Amino acid sequence: MSRFPPRLLLARALLAPALLLLPLGLNAEDPGAAEVLARVDRVLFLESYASRATMETREPGQEPRSMTFESLSRRDKGSYLEVVAPARTKGTRFLQLEGSLWMFNPKSGSANPIRLSSRDSFQGSTLSNADVGKNQFSDEYAPAFLPEAVLEHAELGPVPCRVIEGKAKGPEAAYGKIVMWLRKSDSMPLRMEYYAKSGLLFKRMDLSAIKSFGATTRPSVLRMESLEKKGTVSTLTIESIEPREVPASVFNKNWLTR
Repeated sequence: MSRFPPRLLLARALLAPALLLLPLGLNAEDPGAAEVLARVDRVLFLESYASRATMETREPGQEPRSMTFESLSRRDKGSYLEVVAPARTKGTRFLQLEGSLWMFNPKSGSANPIRLSSRDSFQGSTLSNADVGKNQFSDEYAPAFLPEAVLEHAELGPVPCRVIEGKAKGPEAAYGKIVMWLRKSDSMPLRMEYYAKSGLLFKRMDLSAIKSFGATTRPSVLRMESLEKKGTVSTLTIESIEPREVPASVFNKNWLTR
């Protein structure tokens, strides 16, 4: 005979199936948050496309530095970038492939590309190599909802936002986590905060100048501010984006060094 009262046995029987439905593990994805993050990927990155952008970096006591590059990207493959200005770095090429960023400078005299860390600065800017080369967040970050908030946006004023926290799924991710403010009406990303593996908040990106590029409507100005080096800011301005069938042959180190 059981030592538990009948009512307690009934409660346990009803509760047991429900417990099986609870998520296991600290990094379990909320299905709703996962879909919202997938929307962010679709807003920022087409399936296959060509683009052109200019990056300007400003640091206290130094002259602004700018770089213009063109890129070919496929969400299922990676990204290929080539610098078109200034003259001293024109022709330098980058290839984001299988979690690694490779750089090849035809003027260096070497026939071999150099492998770069995804966490390192992209060409001395506040953007990391991953910020420039990666073309989706969902593959490396497991999202969950945080409490909704109103963001005071410089252009749009107060904007009701969903807030999601994407925690790194593995050690290959450039950041420990990314917190995103997304306009509630359409999941348009308006702010992102970047945390180191240690939990330190060290960079903030504000996204503005929402613009239609025909195939997509998205922020065209991305301003990344260093919270460690006061006054150091890199601004990436998207000049063009157009759908293009990019062949798989582009995403190969032989293409990089051709």
